[in-house]
Amino acid sequence: MQPNLAFLDRPDLPTPFPAAPSATAWEQLDEASRIAALEILARLIARMISARSTREASDE
Repeated sequence: MQPNLAFLDRPDLPTPFPAAPSATAWEQLDEASRIAALEILARLIARMISARSTREASDE
């Protein structure tokens, strides 16, 4: 028989995941901020690809 661990059943603790999440951070941004964020991410990805291709070329 397994004993019941009462401290695990505390109803006063908040639930780790709400049933209906509120708006995500992305949804809270206005359209101009979303576009700016996407442009920044695109530049970062392009730099990473460029740096990787440069490094691979120098390894050969």
